[in-house]
Amino acid sequence: MKVNMENLSDTQRKLQVTVPAEVVREEHDSIFKEIYNSAKVKGFRPGKAPVKVVENMYKSEILSETMQKLLSKTLEEALREAEVNPINRPEVTPPDNLELDKDFEYTVLFEVLPEIELGQYKELKLKKEKSLVKDEDVELSIKHLCEHKAETTPYEKKKAVKNGDVVIVDFEGSLDGEPLEDLKRKDVQFVLGENKMIPEFEEAVLGMKKEEEKEFDVTYDDTFPIEHARGKAIHYVLQLKDVLKRTLPKVDDELAKSIGLESLEELKTKIKEDLGGQLEKQAQTKMRRELMDLLVTENPSISAPQSLIEQEAERLVQSVQQNAEQQGIPPMDLSEDQLKEIRDHAERNVKASLVLGEISRKEEISVSDEDINENLSSIAQQYNMGADQIRELYEQNNLLDGLMATIAERKVIDFIVENADIDEVAAEDNPVDKKP
Repeated sequence: MKVNMENLSDTQRKLQVTVPAEVVREEHDSIFKEIYNSAKVKGFRPGKAPVKVVENMYKSEILSETMQKLLSKTLEEALREAEVNPINRPEVTPPDNLELDKDFEYTVLFEVLPEIELGQYKELKLKKEKSLVKDEDVELSIKHLCEHKAETTPYEKKKAVKNGDVVIVDFEGSLDGEPLEDLKRKDVQFVLGENKMIPEFEEAVLGMKKEEEKEFDVTYDDTFPIEHARGKAIHYVLQLKDVLKRTLPKVDDELAKSIGLESLEELKTKIKEDLGGQLEKQAQTKMRRELMDLLVTENPSISAPQSLIEQEAERLVQSVQQNAEQQGIPPMDLSEDQLKEIRDHAERNVKASLVLGEISRKEEISVSDEDINENLSSIAQQYNMGADQIRELYEQNNLLDGLMATIAERKVIDFIVENADIDEVAAEDNPVDKKP
């Protein structure tokens, strides 16, 4: 067998495989023998019919099976001989017809990981934001805690809704008189004045009384998630089903005791520590994200395999759609600009992963059984399951390789950060989530 390899790009390879005619004939004769011994020819017992009759009856089937056997038997050998490891499913192009007593030739297209000459990855200059927890941050968290602990009670008499009341509404949107299922909701509960709903809804509900109904229009811009409502004036019918009075607890020691603490001061101290931890975690996340961008910048010559970019882009699209679904946004088609942005992000992720993989090999950073067990235990705690259960789940669903890849990347990033020149800078604003 003869194998010639052509480098079409840094990541794409093409093999020209030639199988000698004598091998083709041997395979053909072997398959013919199997078929001949079981062929059903009228007037003859299996294995006793004239050879030419069987050849003519099963010619197409014999040639097709011969070609498939030749491909399956020689492809893996050809890849070994070329000393390549495809990262995607090889695209095999056989000839239109198999001719006996002639060499059998076919081509194979596939992608490989690129060779990487690493740029700088030690003593990188990184910036890490430093944020201080302010008194107003603590007070805002206490406010959110009070809102979470608030009690709601029905009003004795019908009263006009005011800001701070809890309302429960049904509403349905329509376009040109046709109801839109995507814009129909029942038992939507929100606190008026907290701007959780769009302004038109807040304004419509303000001043209404229980069991009243109101109609109003909302014009959505071209970025609205529901495509058929973009740029259109949607007519809404809203019914106020109930109004509840919200009573906030006092900010005192009793509030602290309601969540297992002893005093208001202890509550404030705990909140300050938690917010500080959140700020540190967010600063680390932002620094590491910028580190990934820097690694790509420091290695501009890297070519990302298209198959890996497509896989990562598909993963990112699924993530966007899942996040939208969790927020109650119905499925929608992404625009060309959004898809381009996702693809650019996917290419950056792939390039960064390639760099991290090369650093891992160069620095001999590996994932130990202890690393895997620690991560599985952590995951088990998150889902309130046993570590053995999680391991079994990961093994059954072939998730361990993905977990090991994630751990490996994390360890390489830790290594780079440990060897980086980090400059702490003041954050412009605290992006911390101050909700309890």
